[in-house]
Amino acid sequence: MRCSGWLLNEVRNLDLHNASNHVSNLTGVGGNSMIWPFGKKKEAGVKLVYKPEGFLEYQCKYGHTDIQPRKVGIVALVLDAQKEFGTSKPVIVKPDGTQQAVLRVASDDGGFIVNSQTAKPGGDPLVPGDIVVWLPWEYVEHPLMQQSDIDKRFGWVGFIVAKIKPEVDPSNPNLAIICKYD
Repeated sequence: MRCSGWLLNEVRNLDLHNASNHVSNLTGVGGNSMIWPFGKKKEAGVKLVYKPEGFLEYQCKYGHTDIQPRKVGIVALVLDAQKEFGTSKPVIVKPDGTQQAVLRVASDDGGFIVNSQTAKPGGDPLVPGDIVVWLPWEYVEHPLMQQSDIDKRFGWVGFIVAKIKPEVDPSNPNLAIICKYD
């Protein structure tokens, strides 16, 4: 394959020393600033971002799942109450502005279902698939709980105190809060 005459002339006229210095400046060789895209970059904090169901599963395996009434919140997934129980809406907004939702709360066995509401009115609207922090308050025995096929944990009453991002930051143990309801 033959090179055209003008290209050969251009190659012969290159000042290779200056070209080498220019490349060194771009790549940061010799302590110069780095603007070359293939150079070393500072590592940003790695966050593991999950789909909501995957985040709940992660919390069931590695997160806090012990019920400690009025002390420690537990991660939960907002379910579609319309699909699960035939309610009029997936999440109900009460006249006082609080929101009522059905949750799957993280537990060692994959989660349990409770009916809950936000601690105070206002805040972001809840939708199925949101990840929240549920604060267990007290256990209430209900006649339906006597049936053997009902999960006894359904009797726990608690409050939704925050909506969080479904992500884990290994360098920060705190949950990433989107909205508080307390």
